[in-house]
Amino acid sequence: MKVDSVITLDNDVSCLLLEKVTYQDANYFMAVVLTKDNEPSDEYVIFKEIIEGIDKFVEKVEDKELLGNLIKLFTDSFKDFVKSLPELS
Repeated sequence: MKVDSVITLDNDVSCLLLEKVTYQDANYFMAVVLTKDNEPSDEYVIFKEIIEGIDKFVEKVEDKELLGNLIKLFTDSFKDFVKSLPELS
């Protein structure tokens, strides 16, 4: 899985993967749920990437402590991205 790709969950909900971080040897993705018109909604979710052999799937992160740690990592990643942008004249 990679950032900027759309995944469809078992319940036919589509999500756009926005950002990826690695935490404790696992990959996590922040995603936005897409509407039926494939437009971003105001619902966001964090998934853990699960790899079994050649199969990849995601599991929604529910643990509040883990979510807090991951949100900090996603925030830091975004800050680094913004700092790397060229200055506007």
